[in-house]
Amino acid sequence: MSSSSIENKNPQLIMLHPDLNNIIDLTLPEPYKTRSESSSSDHKAWERIITESFKEKYSYSLMTDDRFYKPERVLFVTDENDVPVATAASWDSDDYPADCAVIHMVGVLPEHSGHHLGLHASLAAMRQAKNEGFARMVLRTDDFRIPAIKIYLRLGFLPAITHESFINRWKDIFSKINREDLIDTLPSTYDGKTNNRL
Repeated sequence: MSSSSIENKNPQLIMLHPDLNNIIDLTLPEPYKTRSESSSSDHKAWERIITESFKEKYSYSLMTDDRFYKPERVLFVTDENDVPVATAASWDSDDYPADCAVIHMVGVLPEHSGHHLGLHASLAAMRQAKNEGFARMVLRTDDFRIPAIKIYLRLGFLPAITHESFINRWKDIFSKINREDLIDTLPSTYDGKTNNRL
């Protein structure tokens, strides 16, 4: 974990999928399909998806300038015309152990919402990580991203308690989504060591 995250009183939440050999099996609704980046035209499609998802302009250079970039790590859900409408990336990071991949930059075009495409794009990224030999996968998210958190829980991600603020924040989130059953999975205190699942 980077020192800047440790110093931040409210860093982004971290979730961990502990076993990429145990990925859920879901069928993508027609006419959608999944694939990895295949041409430079996908760069503009990615920029549109991410910019519309995050309401902030993004350039594909964010991906290509990163030393962990590989075209096969950028996954898309495409429509019937093979036009990307959702995306997620399977990434790598020095912030985590070598066996952990990272879900990175998930987004869906608003006009294609309601089809669980963020879930399917994330699932494609998980499969890519497994194919590359990663054993586990992590992601960072924010407390207010409740729909995304529900997706990640469905995919098998669990809170990784790597900061003292995380326990109470996760309790609040689980109460908001009526998953009080998950509160019992959280440690009662953070000791800076044994509660870190990474």
